[in-house]
Amino acid sequence: MALLVGLDLGTTSIKAALFDSASGRILASAAQPTPVENPRPGWTEHDPQQLWQAVTIVLREAAAGKNVAGLAIGSMAETGIALDEHGQELDKIIAWFDRRSEPQAAWVEAQRPVSALFSLTGQRVSPSFGITKLLWLRENRPEVFQRMRTWLPLSSYILYRLTGAFCADYSIASRSLLLDQNSLTWSPDLLGLAGLSAEQLPALSAGSAAVGQLTAQAAAQTGLPAGTICAAGGHDHLCASFAAGAFRPGAVVDSTGTAQAVVQILPAFQPDPRLGEHGFAHYAHVLPDQVILKAGLKAAGKAVDWLTHLLSGRGMLPDFAGLETSARAAVGLRAGPIWLPHLLESGTPESDRRSRAALVGLRLEHDEGDIFRAMLESLAFWLRHNLEQMQTLTGQASQDIVLLGGVTRLRLLSELKADVLEQPVYVSEMPEATAVGAALLAGLACGVYATPAEAVRSLGYGLSQIDPDPQRSRWYSRLYEQAYLPLYQQLKQVNDRLAAF
Repeated sequence: MALLVGLDLGTTSIKAALFDSASGRILASAAQPTPVENPRPGWTEHDPQQLWQAVTIVLREAAAGKNVAGLAIGSMAETGIALDEHGQELDKIIAWFDRRSEPQAAWVEAQRPVSALFSLTGQRVSPSFGITKLLWLRENRPEVFQRMRTWLPLSSYILYRLTGAFCADYSIASRSLLLDQNSLTWSPDLLGLAGLSAEQLPALSAGSAAVGQLTAQAAAQTGLPAGTICAAGGHDHLCASFAAGAFRPGAVVDSTGTAQAVVQILPAFQPDPRLGEHGFAHYAHVLPDQVILKAGLKAAGKAVDWLTHLLSGRGMLPDFAGLETSARAAVGLRAGPIWLPHLLESGTPESDRRSRAALVGLRLEHDEGDIFRAMLESLAFWLRHNLEQMQTLTGQASQDIVLLGGVTRLRLLSELKADVLEQPVYVSEMPEATAVGAALLAGLACGVYATPAEAVRSLGYGLSQIDPDPQRSRWYSRLYEQAYLPLYQQLKQVNDRLAAF
C-alpha cells in the first residue's frame, strides 16, 4: 500500500485528497476557497501568497503526519506568475478567465494566421492563454516584465514552492500558447513574438514524471514528509479524464462542471487547420506520447444552475429535483421549445464569440419543466454535434463515453445524452476526479503503478451504465437533425447584429 496526494488547484476551490493505492479510494480530503481579488471591473487576480497558504492548509488537513509516497497537481492552466532573479513574486496572478488581454490576443491573431498557429500549437489564440497575459504585462507593467527572470504557470509555481524546481508538464505548457506540439519544445517563433527566451520558462516533462522532492521547508509548512516525490501533474480536465479512463485512442470523457470539456484521446498530433477553425484544442495529454482533442462550452453546468435559479423564483432555494421531475414528464413526447445553449459564446464546433443563446418555439402550453427539459436536451445535442465533428475531422470514432462532474447528479441529463448519442454512456461514481487523476500520476512517478492502465484498474470507484431508449433515440435524432442543427445558422445574422450593439 502507498499513500498518494492529489492536489486540485481549481477556479473556485483548492482541494487536496489523500489517496490509498491499496483500496483505490480517497481516505481524506480538504478544501479551501480559491482566493480571488477584483481590483477593478472585469479584472480578476490571485494573490500568490494567499494561494500558497490555501495549499498548505488543505495539505495539512488532508495528509499531515501521513507517510505519503508521492504528490502531483491538477491545475487550472492558462495563468502564471512572474518571478525575479531570486525567485520572488513580482506581481499578482491574472486569472485565466480575466479578459484584460483581449487586445493582445487580437494582436497575436493578426501576426500569425489561424492555420499556422494551429499547426504549431494545436490551438487558436484566446485572451485566456499565457502568451496574451505576458504581452499585457510587457505593455502595461514594463518594470515587472523587465525584472522578470522566470515565468511559471500556476501549477509550476506551487511545485516550485514545494520542491524548488522550475518545471511544467506538456499539457500545462500547451495552454501558454508557447509550446510547439510537433517537437514538445518551447517555440522560438512564439517566444520571439512574446519577447521571451526559453531560459525564462520552466523545464518540460510528462505529467507522470518525477520532477523533485519536497523540501524541508515545504515539509514543515505542509506537514508532509520531506523527500516526498513530486510529479509534474497537469491540466485539471486532463487529470480528471485520465482517472476516468482516457488513456487509449478513442476514449471520451465528458466532464461538466461550470463549463463542459469533452476530451478524446488521439494516437498522434494532427496539425489539421480545420480543427482550429472549429475551435477544437489539440495538444499533449498528461501521459507520455499521448495527445488529446478537446471540445468546450463555457456555460454548461453554469447554464443549468442559472436556469434553475431563474425558474425557482427570486429568493427561493433552487429546485433541481422538482424541475427534473417536471422535465421528465414530456421527454420524447413534446417537441419544443429548443435552446441554442450559447450563454457564453458558442464554444465548439462553431467557434463564434458573437453567438448568443436563444429559446425558440416557446408556446403558452409550455411550463417550467419544458423549458428546463429543453436546456438539458440542448446540452445533449451539443455533445453529439461535437463528437460527430471530431470524428469527421480526425477519423477517430468515439468509444466508452464516460460522464463526470456535478451535473451527473441530474440523472435525466445523463439519460438524454445516451438517447441523443444512440449509445451507452457511463457515469463515474468517483469523487474529486481531478485530485484522483493527479494522485495516479504521482503513483506512476514513484513506481506504485507500472502503467496508466494498471493505475486506472486499481481504482475502487465504479461506473454505472446508462443505455439509450430506442424509441426516444429515434425521436431525438429527428429533433437534432431538423431543429437543433439548423438553429445556429438561422440565428447567426441576428446575433451578429446584436453583438454590434
